[in-house]
Amino acid sequence: MARIKKEVNTEDKITPRKRSPKYSKCKGSNYELKIARELRELGFPGIVTARSESKSADANKVDLIDTKNQLNLGIQLKRTQNTPNYFKIREESTINNEDFVLIWSREEKKEVNICSVGEVVFVDKNFFYKLIKKYYLENTN
Repeated sequence: MARIKKEVNTEDKITPRKRSPKYSKCKGSNYELKIARELRELGFPGIVTARSESKSADANKVDLIDTKNQLNLGIQLKRTQNTPNYFKIREESTINNEDFVLIWSREEKKEVNICSVGEVVFVDKNFFYKLIKKYYLENTN
């Protein structure tokens, strides 16, 4: 009996791969490590990920904590395609509104990978006013 080979034209059928939840978790963990490293390089040596340090902080919508108490902020990190709901996330945390910071890396699908197209920080307006006032005073004297 002769075997019949079936030809499959894969050029016409390109199905995108689905990303697993494990992929998203890994992507988020890597982003936490990246921002923690950047903050340590800025002069905050006690910054670590909440996952490695405190389950209660991680559950309280805090991804980065400062073991040396130099930077007393609740920092939540998001690496997503859609804009995170800052107010909803902040409400789920017990951190004082003015001390809650959300850093978002906007992701975009490319041909093969998902890449960051920019990062922004969401902060409370009063906290922002304190930052610009301090910045202005330091840079005008």
